[in-house]
Amino acid sequence: MKSKCTIAVLTALLFVTLSFAQRIHDIDTFEPGEQVYSFGNNVKLRTTPDTDSKVLELLKIGEWVEIIEKTDFTWPYKGIDHSFYKVKYNDMTGYILGGLLSLDRKTVNGIHYYFAYSQERGTTYLNIRSRNLGQLYEKKVPLTNTHNFSIKTYGTRDITHLDGIIHIKYYFDWEYEEGGIYLFAHKGALTAYEISSSHDFERSYHSERFIFPDEEGGIPEKIILKKEKGNHYSGDENLWLHTSLETWKLTWENGKLAPNFRKKHAD
Repeated sequence: MKSKCTIAVLTALLFVTLSFAQRIHDIDTFEPGEQVYSFGNNVKLRTTPDTDSKVLELLKIGEWVEIIEKTDFTWPYKGIDHSFYKVKYNDMTGYILGGLLSLDRKTVNGIHYYFAYSQERGTTYLNIRSRNLGQLYEKKVPLTNTHNFSIKTYGTRDITHLDGIIHIKYYFDWEYEEGGIYLFAHKGALTAYEISSSHDFERSYHSERFIFPDEEGGIPEKIILKKEKGNHYSGDENLWLHTSLETWKLTWENGKLAPNFRKKHAD
């Protein structure tokens, strides 16, 4: 009985740990009391939740507001219907459209990055903005998993001429599928690479993984990409597997990884 209780407690603790480790970034899910940053430049703080109402103040990118409550009023912005939020800004209270507020703020080498959704022709994108030395940068990346992902930052990982890495890690309902987007940061600009893995036990699997210089098996100034795929075949009596493995040694130069591992080569 005691061992069963111990297992139950450990399971609960593991669940809580995983829950806090992963953050689900959904559309318009800001909570009362939360500090949220402006995603846009000249974001309008209005007297009422209406696009025709009086403007109290214009917020620059990165200025923060405190969420008071979510309203029932919505307005389409960049392909998505967003709710208006009642917010507090300095000594003023007003309303801002949710699509103009950043989902999160991450900092890499002293530069802040802000995140917001957009949709075009059925595809959901994550828009990422930053400002460095007075210049505004924006990167738009399509999302494979639109609502269940976390955003984590890393340092240079022992790579020269790199400020750091932003990793958008996907969480799927099926445990045998994973992936995400690596955003390599340099002076405010971002270069994106998406990698993925999936396993269907009855048919096939594929796996992609970066190994950085600061990891076990890493090579100084190189980023190793291991790509593996396999197909299951069944005969009259036997089940066998055909696999292939590629190993790429990549170099970060001139704002991108070289050589181009996504380029299709002729057979």
